[in-house]
Amino acid sequence: MVHEPSAFRAELAAGPGVGSRVAEYWLEERIGAGGMAVVFRARDERLGRMVALKVMAPAVAADEMFRRRFIRESRAAAAVDDPHIIPVYEAGEAEGVLFIAIRLVNGGDVGSLLKREGRLPPSLVASIISPVASALDAAHAAGLVHRDVKPANMLLHIRKGRPDHVYLADFGLSKGMLSNRLTASGEFMGTPGYTAPEQIEGLAVDGRADQYALACSAFELLAGDVPFAESKGWAAVMAHVTKPPPPLTPHRPDLSPAVDQVLARAMAKAPEDRYASCQQFGDALQEALSLARARDAVVPAHGQAREALLSGARTVAGHDAGPTAVKRGRTGGPDSPSWPRRTAQIALAVIAVLACALVAAHVLLRPASKAAGPARFTRIRAFSAPRPPGLWPFVSSVAFSRDGRTLAVGLTNETSASPDNSGTTSLWNVATGRRIAALGSSGGPESFAPGGTMLAAVGGFGNSATSLWDTATGKRVGILADHQDASVENIAFSPNGTTLAAADSNGIVYLWSVPARRVVRTLVEIEATVTSLAFSRSGTILAAGLGNNQVLLWNRATGQQVGALTGAGDAPITSVAFSQDGSMIAASDQSGATYLWNAATRRRIATFHDPSSYGADAVAFSPDGTMLATGDSDGSTYLWNLSARTLAGTLTNPTGQVTSLLTGESRTAVFSVAFSPDGKTLAAADTNGSAYLWRIR
Repeated sequence: MVHEPSAFRAELAAGPGVGSRVAEYWLEERIGAGGMAVVFRARDERLGRMVALKVMAPAVAADEMFRRRFIRESRAAAAVDDPHIIPVYEAGEAEGVLFIAIRLVNGGDVGSLLKREGRLPPSLVASIISPVASALDAAHAAGLVHRDVKPANMLLHIRKGRPDHVYLADFGLSKGMLSNRLTASGEFMGTPGYTAPEQIEGLAVDGRADQYALACSAFELLAGDVPFAESKGWAAVMAHVTKPPPPLTPHRPDLSPAVDQVLARAMAKAPEDRYASCQQFGDALQEALSLARARDAVVPAHGQAREALLSGARTVAGHDAGPTAVKRGRTGGPDSPSWPRRTAQIALAVIAVLACALVAAHVLLRPASKAAGPARFTRIRAFSAPRPPGLWPFVSSVAFSRDGRTLAVGLTNETSASPDNSGTTSLWNVATGRRIAALGSSGGPESFAPGGTMLAAVGGFGNSATSLWDTATGKRVGILADHQDASVENIAFSPNGTTLAAADSNGIVYLWSVPARRVVRTLVEIEATVTSLAFSRSGTILAAGLGNNQVLLWNRATGQQVGALTGAGDAPITSVAFSQDGSMIAASDQSGATYLWNAATRRRIATFHDPSSYGADAVAFSPDGTMLATGDSDGSTYLWNLSARTLAGTLTNPTGQVTSLLTGESRTAVFSVAFSPDGKTLAAADTNGSAYLWRIR
């Protein structure tokens, strides 16, 4: 079997362990290991932030040529300006230990996602490959070659109210950097499933070798296995040199043959026959996958009647279209079957019958159809702020003032190349539809204090402060800066307005005294990303939705955890809410499910599944507690009747131009929903830059 030198693996155990210190980093938990390094969750004592610290095996660190090149290329990678290259905080050596400190992300790697879920939908693959291609091109422009591109080096960072962020990691750990002395044993230093022919033959490599590996990665994500998977050991390595690129469509007959052509070019034996850049390959792949993406988007993911019909369709079509993973870490809809050609009349007849049955099921399972919607649910207003030149704002949050007269709409701006921190929160007069204020350097999650005279708003990407705004004057009256200089992901005012809870990207929740502008309590026992916060009506309980599919309950006064809600699925929680009377707690997750608990007994009492879901992103109770709204990444808001446990209506936002960085399922996402205080209207965010107001009674 092709592997990394056994000396590396044997010496990993001899390196630093949990509880020890490397430079200024305390090693708190071992979170991963490979042939060359052990990865720890570590605390930077100087800045008080958590990082992922990769500690190299002693055999690797002892190689002088590798040490020098490792530090040089790690620092060079840190200087590359691309939002999809994992931030490198430090790379160096301390008492003979070679290490690199990078950002700690919460969503794991794409290779692990593939192992859990099997082959991935085309839209998800495109949304992963494209940003990685962008990162590679930026590195190549800076003179860097990765040499070890693979799904395991593609990391996912889950962010509430925004698409998952993809990072490319391990520039400084590329196995191709090892000196000849370390490879003298004849063992191949690389990852066989992805290595370009010129790299295997020991020839000079450039960015086109990374493109080859990226194409192999795309093949694996779509097929569920690497190219040349039938070969083992050295045969698998040499297949990249001697065999033509295998076609993908035998593994995925639902995909267009154009996908085979794109992958074959990117995996050409001669580097000059490949695409001019990784992004050019990524764009070509996305275009080739577009037909499959359309099919992937319409197949329902939930419902026993639908599943029975789909099972029948799979039997007739002769293909296994089992469930696969979809955008934002959830388990999603089945792959679309590849229908027989029109040459068989009997197949046509069967397909027609099945299509009619699916339409009938769709009507039966969605009480508020699009045709019936306007009679009960009417879109009455759109709030669209001016679009700054060169920016692509999408609505990441909506919130009503307590009197219902003002709607806060948070816009997150993105340029075509990188995120921008200059988000804006617009305040709108609900009655007239006129914008009354624009609050700069904000745009993230918002929360109104009681009475609506103060608004707390988080800035754009990476912002580590929460601004307090006087809504009457449009002036900033205070800044609450995160103590670890980490990005603030979620905020929530207590019902009396004296406390603001703020969760940062390190998983720490701070309770701020708003009048004193100081932290009065810190909840530090949360070991996962906090995706949502909500106070009970009395203000005594704080609920925190987590990226590890949990909902924890905390006593605000004591800071002690007082409970955990069980019975949710395996997907990350995206939003959590209390009913106004405090009797119920709801939480949505990325699988498209929303769970309902009795707040007193903490027993789950209902589960709702958004039809055709791309992932439930937001949840809100109506003020009277009779209805639950769930915003979904499929562009719709679903209204659930809580007493009957049935779907009461579907509100679908208009489509419109969106940022090019939002692809696949994210192009029509509803990241936030909010009921007006009287319960008669509902605001829904949209990635096209507008917020929509719906009359629901």
